[in-house]
Amino acid sequence: MVEKEEKTAIPEEKLAKILDVAQKHFARFGLAKTTMNEIAGDLGVSKASLYYYFHDKESLFKQVMSKEQADFCCQMKKISVSGKKIRAILKEYIESRTEYMKKLINLGQLSYEALRAQKPLYASLGKEFYEQEKNIIKELLDSALKKGEIRKIDTGEYAGFFVHVLRSLRLYNFSRKEFWEQGSIEDRK
Repeated sequence: MVEKEEKTAIPEEKLAKILDVAQKHFARFGLAKTTMNEIAGDLGVSKASLYYYFHDKESLFKQVMSKEQADFCCQMKKISVSGKKIRAILKEYIESRTEYMKKLINLGQLSYEALRAQKPLYASLGKEFYEQEKNIIKELLDSALKKGEIRKIDTGEYAGFFVHVLRSLRLYNFSRKEFWEQGSIEDRK
């Protein structure tokens, strides 16, 4: 279950519905242009009902991002248990990461938004995600080191470098029109 930052515990089914609707709004309009009224309207509840569960729009956004991060990490960890050699695992990781980032619109845009908006919320979410992804790569490299597939290296340092390169590639892809030409946001999920 995704860790919640809301005022009141939300039943799983209701939380999933709220996060799904909010995710689509944030992806389409961004944090600044999305309103709690719009999200509440699509859910068929009052804005007050939404505020009953979440302190503010930022806490709802953070919850959406946390869910996307957890989904992403779960997908990427599945790759690490394939039993393949490190070169094949990292290649599959890169390919899967690129495709998965297209589906997780808010997470995929996080670094871009952080640079553009310079909001503390984006910065903290970006740092948190960087650390999570770096740990996944470090675990992959540690495993390869134990199997003798790679020479002795500082796996933490190399993992950090690898994630920075992947982030740079993602930013580059954002600038390419064809990266986004795959249907509407709703089709990407």
